[in-house]
Amino acid sequence: MKASAGARLRPWFSPILTSLVRAPAPLKLWVALFSLWALFLSGLIASPGIVQAIRLNSLLTAKQKEVAGLQEQIARLHGEAELLEKSRVVQLREIRRVLGYAGPGELIFDFSSGEDL
Repeated sequence: MKASAGARLRPWFSPILTSLVRAPAPLKLWVALFSLWALFLSGLIASPGIVQAIRLNSLLTAKQKEVAGLQEQIARLHGEAELLEKSRVVQLREIRRVLGYAGPGELIFDFSSGEDL
């Protein structure tokens, strides 16, 4: 069977569409409901479809903000670590702060004791 040059090939669903256009209103309603039900089951309308994609996108944005904050904190801590490694003054200050030592000429006020005078 040869198709002439002017003959147009129709897709397989073309007869279905033409019969649907000519169908009565209740049949069109049932087809529309079935189509929505199929979209719902496929996930395009319900989870794991568009709704979940929106939730995941907002979660991604929140996590990216958290990562940015943590990267700033890491950069600050690297700067402090570098100062502690290289600066003798910073080292002495931290030793006194952590161990409670007093430097020459420093006065220490201890308000932590709970004794009444």
